[in-house]
Amino acid sequence: MVTVGYVYVGPLEHNAEFQRDLLRHGGASRIFEDVSLKTAPRSRSELAVALDALAPGDRLLVWRLDRLGSTTASVLSLLQVLTHRGIGVVSLAEEFATTGPDGAAVRAAITAFTELERSLARERSLVSAYAAKARGRASGRPRALSPTDIERVAALRDQGASVREIAEELGTSRATVYRVLESAAVEPDGPGAEERSITVTFGSPLTARELPSDG
Repeated sequence: MVTVGYVYVGPLEHNAEFQRDLLRHGGASRIFEDVSLKTAPRSRSELAVALDALAPGDRLLVWRLDRLGSTTASVLSLLQVLTHRGIGVVSLAEEFATTGPDGAAVRAAITAFTELERSLARERSLVSAYAAKARGRASGRPRALSPTDIERVAALRDQGASVREIAEELGTSRATVYRVLESAAVEPDGPGAEERSITVTFGSPLTARELPSDG
């Protein structure tokens, strides 16, 4: 069994010496380390390298569970993946371990909390979608406008509504509103145009025989 240590240094932390000492004392034979800079997004590229170095029966040792991810969902999903691969995870601060006498119970709890997080995420997504529809903004791809709604675009613009307000009222995108206004020859960036272009089609000229007589 190989014990691999992983160190993550957050943007508000000074150095990794404290974590390295703890992991070495805990039996880590190799230590991988990520340092998050204050000016850069969080990155854990060395964590991916550490995971590739682990084989079934090995252990991943960390100081705290938050070293493994920035959200509860990401940590739980990683724990579940490692559990399925037969790799143990040990956190020194929480005295947490997926191996040993209590490992089975811990693994069962991880699975339960992972499913709970997924259920809550689905529920949040549905609530957001219903809330968007209630505000007149359907989630997903903006819907196409019916002929009546196309007429409403020009009418709302004439009443002084902005492109954003029209899009929200009709449940479509601002790009769709702009296209309708342009096709109707309504100035999209200004108030509703009082004059719209009119296309007039003339028939063929009358011949001399068809001209009405003066008498």
